[in-house]
Amino acid sequence: MEGSRGMSEKTLKTLVGALVVVAGLWAVAALFSNQEDGRRNAAGDIATFFDDISEVSVTSVRMNGPDYNSELSGGVDDWAVNGYQADSATVFRFWAAMLTLDVGDLAASNPDNHDRMGVSAAAGWSIEFDLDGTTKTMLVGDTGPRSSTNYVRLPDEDEVYILEGDLRTHIRRLPNEWRSKTVARVDTAAVTRVEIQRDTDEYALVRGDSLWTFDDGSETNSSAVNGVMSELASLLAVGFLEEGDSLEVMDQGAITTAYDQSGNVLAIVTIGTGDSDRWARSAGDEVIYRIGLYRVDRIAPKLESIEPSS
Repeated sequence: MEGSRGMSEKTLKTLVGALVVVAGLWAVAALFSNQEDGRRNAAGDIATFFDDISEVSVTSVRMNGPDYNSELSGGVDDWAVNGYQADSATVFRFWAAMLTLDVGDLAASNPDNHDRMGVSAAAGWSIEFDLDGTTKTMLVGDTGPRSSTNYVRLPDEDEVYILEGDLRTHIRRLPNEWRSKTVARVDTAAVTRVEIQRDTDEYALVRGDSLWTFDDGSETNSSAVNGVMSELASLLAVGFLEEGDSLEVMDQGAITTAYDQSGNVLAIVTIGTGDSDRWARSAGDEVIYRIGLYRVDRIAPKLESIEPSS
């Protein structure tokens, strides 16, 4: 009997140990299952913060930081940043990112951690969305425990959560990086005449039935003419002229004017002088851009460059 009782106790211990192992495995499996199913610890307003955020619903976005601020305003297909036309591709990527953001697990609940995680009111960044007469604000801190994650919290709450998706890259973008760098954009199919002044050269290009010629009908360098048309279709700057820029004092060095068949002006691009980068302006646009010499030589080539190769 004692031997049987000993075996029973041993068996019982074995069964208990097995149950403990099974319970542990079940807990781990449940944890991973919850993560895979998308169930998060976030609750309350922060859990649904981005649910109604979209390009259609939002009228303005303010991204505020210690050193600079950016404000998107205007609405769908007409976004401006700090009063300047915004780059459509950059804005598109921003709104596409908004659709993928998901507030995940709780990272900290003690306000003593705010500075360490970059979400303190004084040192952190914030993003504000205006929609439906209300404003939604979130503090965005440092990169989270994984790539493409950030620490976030609501201004009046101590809890810090992990945001899945890299919002930090967008809100810390420099104001000028939001701006459109398009100096001129013309439907070149409508262009029938281009007048160019470059330094002491002055000439006109005329579209014929199948090719471009000089005003007197003489032959041109088709490759150089294609360069002019390509830049008129989309002349891109490398940046903007800031106050105090040395290019400000440079004289005018070139001007290109495009016309349609009826003689209407489609574009006027004025360019400064210089050895490398130059200032550039487009008629109707108050912005003064900075463009590279490569684009200067294409949109306003010297006469010798537009003449046919010998």
